[in-house]
Amino acid sequence: MVVPHVIGFACALSLTSTFPILPLYVVDAGHPKALVGAMNLAHNVTQLLARPVGGALADSLGARRLAPLGALGYALADLLVLLPHPATLLTSRIALGLGMGALWPPLLSTVADSGRSLGTFNAITQLPMILAPPIGGYLYRQVGGWAFALLALPALAALPLTRLLPAGGEGRRPPLREVLRRAVSVDRRVLLAALPAFGTAAVQPTIESFVPLLLKKLGAGAGLIGAVIAARNAVAVTLQAPCGWLADRVSPRLLAAAGCGLAGLGVLALPLVNSVPTATLLLCLGGLGYSLAQPASLKLVAELSGEERGLGMGWWGSIMSLGRLIGSTPGLLADVSLNAVFYASGAIALLCTPAVLRIARPG
Repeated sequence: MVVPHVIGFACALSLTSTFPILPLYVVDAGHPKALVGAMNLAHNVTQLLARPVGGALADSLGARRLAPLGALGYALADLLVLLPHPATLLTSRIALGLGMGALWPPLLSTVADSGRSLGTFNAITQLPMILAPPIGGYLYRQVGGWAFALLALPALAALPLTRLLPAGGEGRRPPLREVLRRAVSVDRRVLLAALPAFGTAAVQPTIESFVPLLLKKLGAGAGLIGAVIAARNAVAVTLQAPCGWLADRVSPRLLAAAGCGLAGLGVLALPLVNSVPTATLLLCLGGLGYSLAQPASLKLVAELSGEERGLGMGWWGSIMSLGRLIGSTPGLLADVSLNAVFYASGAIALLCTPAVLRIARPG
């Protein structure tokens, strides 16, 4: 079934197209740069809290009833930006976080039958990370702020497609108290199985914000820096399908732990290199670790969640969001030592590895 892939791709396209232009739009509207940080924080905290609740609702309501709310949240996140007031800008990020909580748990639970299926889904829905930012930049240059209205269209187009998703769930609307109770009643092994998502997400802020500074220090220009990061992202995204296939044939615990460790080493060792080609190789090895860890971790969570697969996927996404938040803290060391940022960030991923290996086998 390709419908979940199309919906996920469309919503991801609406979001990732805005990555390079939203900070410019906020500053161009006369707001302080700190508002950009507050918007990022609002988005990340909201999705961290919303994903487990969305997972519990997915198990009760099913994908067909919950996913439309997620796609609508993505569209509203872009449309609210058209009113450049601090309140609406912050509300747009809250809408995005709620949309993530309502969209991804049901979509992931729909495709969680095998590692290959999960890896293919991740590869397709993360492809906009590579393709979409230039689209947003081009539209912003052509039509300014109205670009956000155009970028909401893919998410809006996904809304009718949600009717094609399987109904699933229990077909009833549970009381809020029951939803919240189920959202926090999660198997400890599921949380441990999500640690590779935490670790691989924790290195992302360093890659996005501080790898360019390291490459510049090694003599790379802006064009080469962009090409190196694009190469790393291409490895991290496109190899998830074959790595998911591998997770069906090799222990997903071992693959998830190995991938998380490789992602950490790929960042931790960067200060030790003295050439751009060597740094590129390390980044691509870390990207391979990301590709290994993500589908293997998802498969392990799906196996451990049993009939509460939506809840497991919700917690997986929430733990990943927490990884990004925690992974942003090493950046505070940048003015003291740029190398320390890479050491601390890589260490976070490495510390997740042993706990994954201690998970009891499903069943």
